[in-house]
Amino acid sequence: MRITERHLYLSGLPRCWAAAYQALRPAPALREAVRHTTGSLNRMPAGYRWAMTVALRSFPMAFHAVTRRRIRHASPDEVRAGLARLRGFPGYADVLRMTTALALYGALDGTPAEARTREAAG
Repeated sequence: MRITERHLYLSGLPRCWAAAYQALRPAPALREAVRHTTGSLNRMPAGYRWAMTVALRSFPMAFHAVTRRRIRHASPDEVRAGLARLRGFPGYADVLRMTTALALYGALDGTPAEARTREAAG
């Protein structure tokens, strides 16, 4: 099973990242974060990918369980509070730590390439 960018967007994680991290708020940075995270997750062994797919699909329900709000209707403060609570749950703490690190790295990794392209064109 492959994890697609659509899986990641449907999980609501990119929306949570944007609410929690200033660096991921611009659309280009968030797109790079999603692209990098998806690519990295797909390099994991099949069993881990399967478990990650389950975690991504159940993330909206877990978020709702701790906040009583849907991700898309939650304010940035509610998103941050929900993520903080989910970091205390076994399994989700690891998922959030791993995907957030990949997302932040992806956003940072995408920025220099874009800057070099602009410099070359200008």
